[in-house]
Amino acid sequence: MKVSFENGVGTYSGKYDQVVYTSWFSGLLCYGRKFRYPTLVEAHEIMGAIATNLDILYKEANPLYVADLKEYAQKNTKENFKRIKERAHPMPSSKSLFISCMWKWYKKDPTHIDLKTVTLSDIMLLDSPVQSVSKCVDAGFLKRVTDYETYTNLLVP
Repeated sequence: MKVSFENGVGTYSGKYDQVVYTSWFSGLLCYGRKFRYPTLVEAHEIMGAIATNLDILYKEANPLYVADLKEYAQKNTKENFKRIKERAHPMPSSKSLFISCMWKWYKKDPTHIDLKTVTLSDIMLLDSPVQSVSKCVDAGFLKRVTDYETYTNLLVP
């Protein structure tokens, strides 16, 4: 339903009480709907298990590898940021880049890789491109930045 506010409030986005508000067209239109908790299915459990495992892998990774990812993320923000303001969005962090690379690696070979159970040693044994940032760029998982070849620290020391 279309919503209108009083006291100078144009639109609102978010949840208040049992109503969810959505703002459209740069604040010109506001819709409201009754909040309904989603029905959880098996896909939610699978995605939760994958997210938990990838979080553990990122936290256990070599600190030098994480530093390389953070440096890459900063360079990526400077060199690959969209110039048109309307199309710009926040650039990904180092952790989101790691997760993106893991999903791209999985999509490249889904029969041998299970993101719910993969370990750091599995990544090294399977000679994954996720082993280092430079290999991720060479595999096409990440965009090229200047001097990306210097990011050679391995995921496991």
